[in-house]
Parts: sequence; C-alpha cells; structure tokens
Amino acid sequence: MSGLASKIGLTIACVSGIWIPATLLCCVPWVQKQMLYLQWVTFWPGNWLDEPERAGFLKNQVLPFRISTKDAERLFAWLIAPLGVYSRHADQFIHENGDPDHVESRLAFKLLRDDPEARLLIYFHGNSGTVAQGRRTEEYRMYSSGASDKVFVLTFDYRGFGKSTGTPSEAGILKDAEAVVDWALNVAKISPDRILLLGHSLGTAIATGIAHHYANLESPIEFAGLILCAAFTNTGNAFSAYAIAGVVPILAPVKMIAPLQVWFNRRMRDTWFTDRRLAELAHQCEKLQLVLVHAEDDATMPWNQTEELFKSTLKAAAEEEIPKLKVIDLGEAGRQEAWTSGTRSITKLIAKHGSKSPIFTPSGTGI
Repeated sequence: MSGLASKIGLTIACVSGIWIPATLLCCVPWVQKQMLYLQWVTFWPGNWLDEPERAGFLKNQVLPFRISTKDAERLFAWLIAPLGVYSRHADQFIHENGDPDHVESRLAFKLLRDDPEARLLIYFHGNSGTVAQGRRTEEYRMYSSGASDKVFVLTFDYRGFGKSTGTPSEAGILKDAEAVVDWALNVAKISPDRILLLGHSLGTAIATGIAHHYANLESPIEFAGLILCAAFTNTGNAFSAYAIAGVVPILAPVKMIAPLQVWFNRRMRDTWFTDRRLAELAHQCEKLQLVLVHAEDDATMPWNQTEELFKSTLKAAAEEEIPKLKVIDLGEAGRQEAWTSGTRSITKLIAKHGSKSPIFTPSGTGI
C-alpha cells in the first residue's frame, strides 16, 4: 500500500506541477493572445500572398486587394472567381492587366457585381497562417465546386496576420469582419440574401460575432446562412478543452471542476462568446439558417463543443417547445440532426472522420 500511495502522490505532484502553472500562465493576457491567434506563425505556401497561382489557381482567377477598416487598418484579401465563371471568360482573365489598387476595374469584381445570380461566400479562417495557407486554398475550391458558375469566395487576413496591418484582438477583428462585410454589401453591391458566412475554428467565433453585429443594427440584416466548422463555445472552454498535439490536455482539471472553469473563464481577455451570440441569433432572427459541422476524431478541439452549441442554440430557438429533430444516419460519414421551424433551420453534422486539429496548432493542417 505504501508503494501505491507513493505512486499516487508522485502522479499528483507531477500533474500539479504541470497544470497549475499552465493554468496560471493562461490567465496572463499576453499569453492568451499568443495562444489564441498565433498570428506570427506562417508556413509556406502561406507567404505567397501575391502569387496565388503557386497555390494552384489559374492566372488572375484570384484578385488580391486591400480593404480598409474604420480604425485605419489595411486588410489583405482575396476575391476568387469560380471555375465555371473563369472558363466562360478565360481569355479576358488571362490577358487582364488591371490595377490591384482599383479593384472595381477588375474582371472578377465586375462579374460578381453584375450577375444577380452570383453568390458570395465570405470565409473566416482559423488561427495562424494566412489566406494562402495550403489547406485553406483547397477549401476555397471545394466550396465553390458545388456551383462552379455561381459561388465566388472572399477571404481575408485579420489584423496582424500576413500582410494585414495592426494587432489582433476580439474588438479589432470584429471591426475587420465588419469592414469586409460592408465591402461586400456596399462596394460589391451584393444583397444579404446572396451572402453566406463560413467560419473555421477561430473563424467560427468571428463569423458568429459579425452575424450577431448585423442582426442587432437599427435596421437588422440577416444573411443567407451561417456555417461553423469545428466551433467552440467560448475562449475559456476552448482553452480548457485544448490538448497539445491532440494528446496532452494540459488544462483538463479546469474543465473537470465547474467552479474552476467559471473562475478561469472570467480571466479571458478576448472571450469570443459564440454560445451567447448564437442563442441571441436563434431567438431574434426570423430566417436563421445555421449549420454546425465537427468531426468525432478531432482530438485537438473535442466535438462536444459543437454538441453544446447545438443544444444551447436549439433551446433558444425553440423556447418553450420540445424541438422535433430530423435525424439522418450517414453511416461512416457520421450523423446529421436538423430542426426546422418556418423559415428557420438549425443543423448539426457530426462526422465520424475528418479531424483537422481546428485550433491552437501551428501545424497548418487544421487552422
């Protein structure tokens, strides 16, 4: 018994020696910011921002340009023409020599603005890297492939990322998102019902935040849809659920002790309360179209974060009603649950496979 007690004591000492300092360290605002945004981590081909052809795009298929924010930051953005549109105007794209500082004169912009059937997907990427990061460029092509003559993709780097000026913060990045959406609405003249917001990992919090902002204007604006891939409820819960390399959950004790989790959450400088914002959207938006996607084998950010978001959002939407869900077993592809009421829809897809380490990892595979 004495040997067992010694081993238990040693284990407790080792765990305490790791998680207590780690917990306290994560309460320091500067450390929080470095872990949350990782804006200083960029890998090739993420640096090829002005050479999108290196990422497999056709000549002039991607239009790099700048968007200014209300607080005078300059954001680097890509407008990507879908292949169906490009193929119909290939000769014009190939021989175009437009001025990148005058985006309104460029072919991709004109084709998006002038086609009433065109749709715009605004993509909010995760932490670290840039819009040119390898996996992200693959996603842009994938998202427009379902309607290759209709879906343009607009993606951008937040302040402090890539060539965008400034330093990231929750308030600042929401200003960035507002500038980009405002560009789509008022410069490109795309109506809200033709705009889809899609966020991945950290981007899910940003996409939700900007949807919430526009829904709360004096004249509310609702978009065609909101898709959140590998989301998290809020920053505090994301930190406590995070596992190094998907294996070592250094803040697991915080997650296991409810009062400690509450204390820890209160120390987050940038809170990113996606759970609260989604609940408010569900309660007030008459045409909410929300899709939540996560993978069961996501070891870095557990899929139960999306499960919690689905439950809390559904509760806010259904209010006193008992929600009736349409459940679809997709076999090895996973399981889908959907709730529909009038013009509102909330869908959750939990895939069995597809872990991409969605947040806090500089590997470039899932951010």
